[in-house]
Amino acid sequence: MKTRAIRIVLTAAILAANPARAEYPVQRPARKTPAPAESSITVHPDRPKQTILGFGFEIQSDSIGSGNVGLPDATTSVPHDLVPSERERFYQEMLKGFRYCRLAGGLYWRGLDPEKKHMSGRWPEQMNELRGMIESAGIEGVSLEYWSPAPFWKANGAYVGADRNTNILRCFGPDFANDPVYHGDADRFFKDFSAALVHDLTYLREHRIPVKFWGLQNEPRPWNAGNDYSRCVYNDSQYDRAFSAVAPAIRAFDPGIRIIADSWDLNCIARVLRDPKRSPLVDALVIHHVGSDSNLILTQVPALRAKYGHEKPLFQNEYEYLAGPTSPARCLNTVQHIMNWFQAGEAPTWFWIHALKPIKNKEASGYSLGFWRPAADTGAADHPDFPGLKPGHWQWNKYNWHAVGSFIRHMPWDCRAVAVTEPSRDNDLRVLAFKRPNGKLTVVLSNRSFGRHRFNVETGLRNATFKGWRYTPDHAGDNFTGSAAGTLNGGTISPDLADMSWEFWEEQ
Repeated sequence: MKTRAIRIVLTAAILAANPARAEYPVQRPARKTPAPAESSITVHPDRPKQTILGFGFEIQSDSIGSGNVGLPDATTSVPHDLVPSERERFYQEMLKGFRYCRLAGGLYWRGLDPEKKHMSGRWPEQMNELRGMIESAGIEGVSLEYWSPAPFWKANGAYVGADRNTNILRCFGPDFANDPVYHGDADRFFKDFSAALVHDLTYLREHRIPVKFWGLQNEPRPWNAGNDYSRCVYNDSQYDRAFSAVAPAIRAFDPGIRIIADSWDLNCIARVLRDPKRSPLVDALVIHHVGSDSNLILTQVPALRAKYGHEKPLFQNEYEYLAGPTSPARCLNTVQHIMNWFQAGEAPTWFWIHALKPIKNKEASGYSLGFWRPAADTGAADHPDFPGLKPGHWQWNKYNWHAVGSFIRHMPWDCRAVAVTEPSRDNDLRVLAFKRPNGKLTVVLSNRSFGRHRFNVETGLRNATFKGWRYTPDHAGDNFTGSAAGTLNGGTISPDLADMSWEFWEEQ
């Protein structure tokens, strides 16, 4: 009961800080008015938009308590827990096709040197395991983002802590003037802090783990995450000061690493964006949506663009359902969340949170694409919800995986979105159009409108042939490539979609 109560408080705190981001419910809400029986859509293959780089996921590469409470000493994690055959199945069947792996510094990568200044593997094999996963699955690299810097740089000297006055950078602490090392010298602190964060990147490079994105802090704005969860809190001015000190060192170390900010609502990075001299330090703007209704993108992204401009790519890098389980309704919401981000939000990438979660973690259903049974769970009895699952083995979480996996199967890296015109947009009937790297067009259609719907799609390709692949929350076809939905020819195609389904129509 204690774990569940803390988890509820955590969820309530996040939603209170962002009331517009209330989670999509387990059961979809009823429509206020019936959907039309058919609609017309025009695709413009000759009007290219953003390049869609590919998808990302997060990896639980170290242990965490159920309900996100506590950092156990146990090494319960993936790929560490999986037996060799299950590791390879994980890499080839789930992860192959993803481009990026989000690595949580100070949480799922939290080993330390003796002075607690620099991060390292927490057990001897950890970094080799991560490298093996990246190489075997063909992942391009990691997105390193800190939940907390190493304890030496914190006012409380720890990864965790409930006191907002001390769970902050050391230089912002209540008695920094009398700090035994820095004696109030913030400039010297930031010089050393920057060097330490570069050291973390060097360590990853030495272990052949490429870093593609880098972020100063996951969700920097103050909210109560309990005293057992890795955090480092910043107000707007503190984040501005820290980012401005550290980002130049990251850029100098490797100009190819994309620097992201601010991983919450963009208020913390606002001052940097308004400064022409510092704005080039930011390569992409990143927010979190944590299970929000997919239609939030249709209003929030235009508002953010009006406030911060169109100069920098904008995407979300954490999507999951904090409260309650996965469900068919949430499956379709995830599908449409992806579609809206790429079509309306013009995002270059999209991140789900966790590939696998342990079977006994209470948050696992809403968080994961699959479940694994920890290696230490060697009792003879099966878990009632996972009959036959052995220690060190994993299985699918189908509603989350069918949503994300359908795009992994049908969207290779470096697709190019193209413009679409919807004369009458319906938020339960969505469309995404893109060209694959071979130049062929794909049109994705989804329906959660409570009835069948015919999409009349003018493709802009007079003599094209399209092959369809159909998905539902419960059915994804062989190897999750969808069920064959037939072939359609001509400049206009008219797929007829059942409620609670989505389809990929691919030019042949």
